[in-house]
Amino acid sequence: MVDAGRTGLFVKVTNLQFADTGVSNGLKYITCLFVPVPVSKPRLWPLSSLVNRPTCWGQPVTVRCRCTKGTGIRYAWYQHIHHKDFLFQQSSDLGLHCGTVKEDSNYYCIASNDVSSEESDVLSVQVLTPADNSCIYAVNIQGHPFYNCEDRRSTTMATTLPLTTSQAPVKIHLDTRNRSSQTNQTDQNLFFSRTWTGLPLWYTLLRWGSFASLLMFLCIVLAYAKTRCKKCAKKKRKVHIRKMSHL
Repeated sequence: MVDAGRTGLFVKVTNLQFADTGVSNGLKYITCLFVPVPVSKPRLWPLSSLVNRPTCWGQPVTVRCRCTKGTGIRYAWYQHIHHKDFLFQQSSDLGLHCGTVKEDSNYYCIASNDVSSEESDVLSVQVLTPADNSCIYAVNIQGHPFYNCEDRRSTTMATTLPLTTSQAPVKIHLDTRNRSSQTNQTDQNLFFSRTWTGLPLWYTLLRWGSFASLLMFLCIVLAYAKTRCKKCAKKKRKVHIRKMSHL
C-alpha cells in the first residue's frame, strides 16, 4: 500500500485467484475483483523440425500445446485409440518416441481454466515399423508438411528383413522332394545310364551280344566246314581204294 497524499492510497495486489473476489477486510472502499481470461484454442507445433523426417529414423519428437490467450491455463493430452479417449499425460509438451508409439493412434490437447476449455486439432501418429529401438513412425500435424516414411520403410524391409521361419522349411521340403524325385528317376533309368566306358549300358550290351553271336556263328560255320571236309576226305579215300582194287 502506497500513500499518494491528496490522490489517495494505491494498493498493489498480486497472485489473485478466483476465490479472492469480494470486499477486502478492513478496507471499506476497496473491492478486489478477479476476472479470469477465457482460454483460446490451443495450437500445436513441434519443438524440432519435421522437414528432415527424424521419426523415419526412430528419433524422438516433442510437440508443444500452447494458447495465446487465457489465465491460469492447465494442459492435458488425450489419446484416441480403438474408438476410446484416454488421458495420456497432464502437460503442455507431448513426447513421442519408440517406447510410446506402439500402434496407430490420434492425440489432442485440451487447454482449460476455471471459466472455459478448448480442444486442439488432432495429431495423427502412423506407426510403420513398431520396435523398442529404431522404430519407424510418421507424425501428421495440421498446418505442417505431411510425410509417410514409405521410402525409408521399403529400404529397411529390402535390406534387413530376414527369411521367415515359415518360408525356410517349405524351401527345404521342396528341395528334398526334388532330389528324391531325381534319385528315383535315376534309379528307373539306370539301364539307360552311361557306364565307365562312356557309352550307354544298352548300347554296350547290344554290342557285346552282337559280338558273341558272331563268334557263335563263326564257330558253327567252322565246325560245319570241318565236318564237311572230313566227309570229303573219306569219300576220296574210298574212291582211291576202289581204283586201286581195280588195278
